[in-house]
Amino acid sequence: MPGMATQRAPRQAPRQDAPNPQNGAKAQQKTGFRNRLYDLPRAAGIVGMAVLLGISLFMGNFRALAGATPTAFIRQGDVASILEDRMDAAGNVLTVAGRADVDPALLDSARSAITDLQEAESAREISRADQRLTSAVSALVAEASDALEGEDQTMLTRAADDFAEQGSFLRQEARTYNEQAEKAEELYESLPTKFVLPEPDVYEGI
Repeated sequence: MPGMATQRAPRQAPRQDAPNPQNGAKAQQKTGFRNRLYDLPRAAGIVGMAVLLGISLFMGNFRALAGATPTAFIRQGDVASILEDRMDAAGNVLTVAGRADVDPALLDSARSAITDLQEAESAREISRADQRLTSAVSALVAEASDALEGEDQTMLTRAADDFAEQGSFLRQEARTYNEQAEKAEELYESLPTKFVLPEPDVYEGI
């Protein structure tokens, strides 16, 4: 009607779609993946630093142990010549004892022990091989002495005495070597990486 204000329909708020849960999950996945990518260089750096520290520690321990370890026993003093003379004396015992009616097993045991001593390299290997040779020669001399007479008996005694004398010289060298090796052993026990380092070599049985 004329003169009356025209009534307007109330304005409606813009329509908003309800949030889609799937879209939110995808966004979180993208964000998490992106964060992991950002964290990769940091993690790699930490791992690399740990590896470098481990290598540095190992190399430092290795150099320290190498510096404290004495020269190989076989190259100490007169060790090489003493071993040669000792094996020669054992061979002379074998030769003379072979003239007697002794157990062939004793001869074989002495020959085997000589071979083991020839092939031994470290102080520990040499000590063990020499102990076997000492036992074999002692058993051989004990049995052959009862069967030999005259010049053969004299030669056997001379060879056995020579063998024993060279054994005394060898033990003297071994004691000197072990005194030097003790420092390396003490250092070895204190090193944090000792489980991956070679244990210091020592001469056993003295």
